Amino acid sequence: MTTPDAPVEGLRDRRRRETSIEICAAALDLFEQKGVHGTTVDEIAARAGVSPRTFFRLAGTKEDAVFIDDGRFADALSGIGEVGDDIRALLAALREVFARELRLLDADVRARERYLRVRRLIAHEPALLGAAVRREVTSSDRFVPEIADRIGLSALDVRTALGVAGLEMRTTLDEWARRYDAGEEGPLEPLHREVQSRVAGAV
Repeated sequence: MTTPDAPVEGLRDRRRRETSIEICAAALDLFEQKGVHGTTVDEIAARAGVSPRTFFRLAGTKEDAVFIDDGRFADALSGIGEVGDDIRALLAALREVFARELRLLDADVRARERYLRVRRLIAHEPALLGAAVRREVTSSDRFVPEIADRIGLSALDVRTALGVAGLEMRTTLDEWARRYDAGEEGPLEPLHREVQSRVAGAV
């Protein structure tokens, strides 16, 4: 049931997202078969049933094509509210945002499968690792000033808290993929809490 304040996804936005997911699926299939360097944009576009122009408009680069769902975590940061002038409170708020998104990811079987395939590919494809790092830095640069202004902390405090929360997220997703390959499956949120505990014990 939609609440009065909830945004309603229009037909155009829904179609755009569906097309983006088709591009992501095509890129994943080809990267797993031929590797990143052995795959062209034209091949991804053809497999997804879109023109190269549409591909570039929605995905940007062939490496970025597999990170379409990453926007869910970046977009969630806009939900960070007032946390006072305490960096620990900000870190706790960021952890809760990421934990909520991990719960939602666990509940979405198709998105979970896409994420797992991407994390497994990153472990073997330096080009994808580079793209993932670049996207994270770009996202951080975009959100740091906005969050700092909104909650009243310094940019350094926000960048530090985002750095710690981002490290925990990356470690969670990479460990998830590693355990999956070892035949160990489990929900993401408890693993996220385990990683947080390890980080706390290391500092």
